[in-house]
Amino acid sequence: MILRTISKELSKKSKKEIIDEYIELYLEKEKLEKELKKYKNPHTPSSKNSFDKPQAQGLRVGRKEGKKSGHKGKTRAKDAPNNTVEVTTDFNPKTGNKNIKPTGYVEEVTITDFEIVKVVTKYNCHEYRDLNTGEIFIARHKDMPKRGIFGKNVLALASYLRFEGRVVFDKIASIFANVFDISMTTPTAMDICTRVAEKAKPQYEILKKKVREEKTVNGDETSANRNGLPSWLWGFFSLTIALFVFNQKRGGDIIERILGKNFKGVLGSDGWSTYKVFCEEFGILLQRCWAHAIREVKEVCMNSKRKDKSLEFAYKWFCDIFEQVKEARKIKSQEMREQLYVELIEELDRWIQVYSTYRTLRKTVNMIKNGKEYWFTCVLYPEIEPTNNLAERMLRSWIVFRKIIGCLRTEKGEQTTETMLSLFGTWKLRGLHPHIQLKSLLGA
Repeated sequence: MILRTISKELSKKSKKEIIDEYIELYLEKEKLEKELKKYKNPHTPSSKNSFDKPQAQGLRVGRKEGKKSGHKGKTRAKDAPNNTVEVTTDFNPKTGNKNIKPTGYVEEVTITDFEIVKVVTKYNCHEYRDLNTGEIFIARHKDMPKRGIFGKNVLALASYLRFEGRVVFDKIASIFANVFDISMTTPTAMDICTRVAEKAKPQYEILKKKVREEKTVNGDETSANRNGLPSWLWGFFSLTIALFVFNQKRGGDIIERILGKNFKGVLGSDGWSTYKVFCEEFGILLQRCWAHAIREVKEVCMNSKRKDKSLEFAYKWFCDIFEQVKEARKIKSQEMREQLYVELIEELDRWIQVYSTYRTLRKTVNMIKNGKEYWFTCVLYPEIEPTNNLAERMLRSWIVFRKIIGCLRTEKGEQTTETMLSLFGTWKLRGLHPHIQLKSLLGA
């Protein structure tokens, strides 16, 4: 019925009208596809594709209860008891019979409670006169804060809640008021976090210097608007250092300012041209991200409306090259890796030559071709990963935080955030507890 109706409508129109209408529909289709690519493309995180998730399609989600096959499991370490309570009875609770006899006991260790105690200390600060100079001064205790009335434990916990727990300032004030019985306003909570960042700033500057000495660094960037205006948060990560830096541009000399012209390590990145320009200008080793490349190739080859076996083979061949890269990295002999490095470049060149003639793959092939030998740096230098996953994982803490707060408002807020995210990220990479480390830093 629908086809007959359309056929009747078309029969009433002239050839020119039908062609004009087709062109108009085609242009509208192109416009809609271009708009859709802003939200659905190889770089769109899975969290954004809510309409693609099973629950959005009415399908069942979740898995069967219980451990997965082959999962070893992990038992929580038992806490040492602070005290011991002997639990006895005079009768059997089931029967009420009092004719009973003790035969042994069973240990049950329970975390019964925890205490939150507000401690308020009064300091009688004595006044002294320097008899040599006549100067009057007041003695200070090492636990007295240099500014304000809150000690290091309050300062550390407020900052931990903000930058690790991602709690907004008014909720931090509410937690202290209602849980700890410490009256606090929202501006005070914000001021506390600013004070902590000022104290931690020297440590942040040390990280900036040390990151230049690292053997491998992975870099990435993500949007971080300041009060609605475009801005970017850049991240530079090694195995033991996390460095976050806010910058107004997604380019320029930001990488040069952080890593320096004399950086001797290997830089891992996605395909953003700023990294490539920096590395080529100063002769620095670069490793392009294979995860990004595979997603790009898969998007074109496997998600097309019409199934094309030659395109599917292109994707499988590209994935096979990546598997060869992973195997080559395991070889201990540097000489053998150098030989495989040359062979892999030749293999990728063959892939490029075969598929450069495919109109559908032209843009993707050019992207791979522009990567040159940067796809295989990780074969010669196994210390750098073939993907940029480390940087993406580390930036995720900010991305979740950004979704909660919307955006930062001031330059001071950016300085506070980049300092604390860097310290917390670094401590976690080193296997240290951020809250304990922050208390130690504030007490120094």
